[in-house]
Amino acid sequence: MTEAQRKFKKLYIIGIVLFFIIMTTWILHRPEERTCFNGVKDIGEEGIDCGGFCEKKCPLPDKPPTVQDIRVKWVKFIKDGENNYDLVAKISNSNEGWGISSVKYVFNIYSKSGEIIDTVLGKSYVMPRGFLGTNESRYIIENDFKTSEDIGKVSLELYNFNWREIKNLRELPELDVEIIRIVNKDYGFMEDGKEFYYAFGVTENISKYSFFKVDINIVIFDNHGELVAAGKTDQWTLKSGKGWEFKIFWTSPFSETVGIIDYEAQTNVFDITNFMDIYGTGEKYIIPE
Repeated sequence: MTEAQRKFKKLYIIGIVLFFIIMTTWILHRPEERTCFNGVKDIGEEGIDCGGFCEKKCPLPDKPPTVQDIRVKWVKFIKDGENNYDLVAKISNSNEGWGISSVKYVFNIYSKSGEIIDTVLGKSYVMPRGFLGTNESRYIIENDFKTSEDIGKVSLELYNFNWREIKNLRELPELDVEIIRIVNKDYGFMEDGKEFYYAFGVTENISKYSFFKVDINIVIFDNHGELVAAGKTDQWTLKSGKGWEFKIFWTSPFSETVGIIDYEAQTNVFDITNFMDIYGTGEKYIIPE
């Protein structure tokens, strides 16, 4: 055996020994063993002994008694073609300092005789009233629900509320105003015959933050305020100072004349993973528990 081979063999044996020492130390003193059962919120945990690398999931936070519940203002359905329906709800949050980072919902669809035909599940979020230049209401839309039965009514249930509080807004004043603007709005009837109606716009991200996902809802009413049509789309990777065009089409004729078109663009600032930039992590103004 040459001198080089002896050195290599010696280093190989040392490497194996070090590997077993490191693995044994990690197993005996791994973070979850030291921190997930000590009754303290440590680094890497989302709550006390929960979340992060801890196996236990953190419970959803409770809102204080002074915070008002989310209110369902109305729930409606629109027939959009043969055996096809759009489900639309308008919900309201009257709280200025509290919103919901995630909430699950279910549309219950009833027949004309009052029996449940089907359900449609989804997940959304709700900003505090006035935050990001929004009012207290927002839409929940589910397009293209198909059924051969005539729908009698639709209801909406909300559950699994994950409440969050906005704080220290003066540290980030650009997030206390409108940050996503819709400009160049246009809408009207199509001329080529492939689609019936369209709504067009351009988003402008006027904040210093870049977002992975922006949600856009468009709801159309007639001159009497009755619901005519609704559609939704989303945009991905909307960078700071940039904007994207969007267009939503409807392929079926409306039963009433178009009166008012409501444009809505929102993004979930409670979701830390929604921020693309490193300075947009959100810890400064969001209480995680």
